[in-house]
Amino acid sequence: ISQVSPARAAKRREKYSVATRVAGAHLAEVAVGEARAASYQIVKNRGLVAYKAKINRNPRVKKREQFRKAAISRKGQVRDIRDASEGERYGGEATGIRSGLSRSRKIQN
Repeated sequence: ISQVSPARAAKRREKYSVATRVAGAHLAEVAVGEARAASYQIVKNRGLVAYKAKINRNPRVKKREQFRKAAISRKGQVRDIRDASEGERYGGEATGIRSGLSRSRKIQN
């Protein structure tokens, strides 16, 4: 592992340092032989980037929302399992029997 002397490190730092950007500083005159500060757009160099929805910027939040929606849609397909471990025995449909609901399928000949 090579160690860089403090003097050389300072020289490098001075050579590659960019002038601190101040709002509107890029409009000011730049002295001859002096580099102007790079703008945020130049430093980032991202080019054209498609717009991302806010939820897509955070994968953890996106997956949490996907799970929440999937759980809601699954409730319509599958009944909740009720057993004695929940503390009570099954005593019929809690919300009553819905007369307008039919979960059976007609068999066609």
